[in-house]
This record gives sequence, C-alpha cells and structure tokens, in this order.
Amino acid sequence: MSDELELVEPVGPEGGPQYRYRGAEISCNEVGAICRLRLDGHPFDGQQMGDAQQFGAPVMITSLVDLWVTAKRLPYWLTAAPKTLARR
Repeated sequence: MSDELELVEPVGPEGGPQYRYRGAEISCNEVGAICRLRLDGHPFDGQQMGDAQQFGAPVMITSLVDLWVTAKRLPYWLTAAPKTLARR
C-alpha cells in the first residue's frame, strides 16, 4: 500500500486516469475533475465526487482517504451532511 498517488492507467473505467492510493482506487472522468472513490468501509465508497461535492480532483480525494485510513473518520465539514449524501 503506497502513500504516493500512483497512476494505474491513463484511461480507466470512467474514461480518464485511474489511480491507486493507500488501498483506495480513484477513477476519474476524461478531464480528471469528477472521480469515483473505491475504498472498502469508506462512507463514499463507489460514489462519484465532483460538481456539487467540491472535492472531485484526485489530490482532494487523497485527503479523505488519509483521514479515513488513519482515524476512520470524515472531515468535520462532512460529518454534518445528511446520510442521503453519504450513501447515495
């Protein structure tokens, strides 16, 4: 499990770059602005992030992964989000 954002494929399942980071898989669209996070146990596992959620770029998602891997929690600004946002 690497602590570096690793490019796995330049064109992955979402049409853009696919990365691996600390056990997570991050698959992005063609422009790399909307990405899907895959990380077992994470509340946003399988969700696309971007547009309305302002942490779509891979470097922003890595901060969510870091906090989850080290402390099993979300940033304080997401903990007040309704459960419908956390499990769409």
